This record gives sequence, structure tokens and C-alpha cells, in this order.
Amino acid sequence: MTHMEKAIVPRRGLRIDLALREKPFTFIGLGGAGLGLQSGTGPVAASLFALVVAVRVQISRI
Repeated sequence: MTHMEKAIVPRRGLRIDLALREKPFTFIGLGGAGLGLQSGTGPVAASLFALVVAVRVQISRI
């Protein structure tokens, strides 16, 4: 194998799974983001808050 072919071979590492939570968590995240926007928080911060609340993140080693 050439050096370039070795670089393309997948390697073992981390697996990150993103899954939506149940509906109440999604609504809580959206409500919290809406309150954040009303209080003057930037849209990026409010969107990140909604994402953290509404999505389940699982990190596992492969």
C-alpha cells in the first residue's frame, strides 16, 4: 500500500450518536430557546440551548 492508501483506511475511534428525545424535551428546549430570544440572548446561543435539551448525545468508543 502506498502512503496515500493508508491514509484513507478507516481507523478505530469514537462513535457519536445523535437521537431526538421524547416530545416533552423537544418542547422544553424550544420554549427555553424562545424565552432566551425574548430576553435578548443571541440566536446562536438560544439554538444551542434548544439542541442540547432536545437531542440525546451518546459517545462511545468503537
